[in-house]
Amino acid sequence: MEIVISFSTIIISAFIFYFVIKSAVRNGINESMLFTDEQRKEHEHAESDEPQKKCPQCEKEHDFDYPKCPYCKHEY
Repeated sequence: MEIVISFSTIIISAFIFYFVIKSAVRNGINESMLFTDEQRKEHEHAESDEPQKKCPQCEKEHDFDYPKCPYCKHEY
């Protein structure tokens, strides 16, 4: 009886593992998930061709053409 329980536990675990891996592969790993915050900021600035400006209130950089800061909502 113990062998049947152990075998069924292994089979159930294998199915769970299969579906977890399948969903991870289907969704993919977003490249930005692998970056630290500093690397993500550098990566975003490298990809952006638009000029950047720094918000006077929160001091974060964003695209120049925004009418207000996307982080703190400071209006220019």
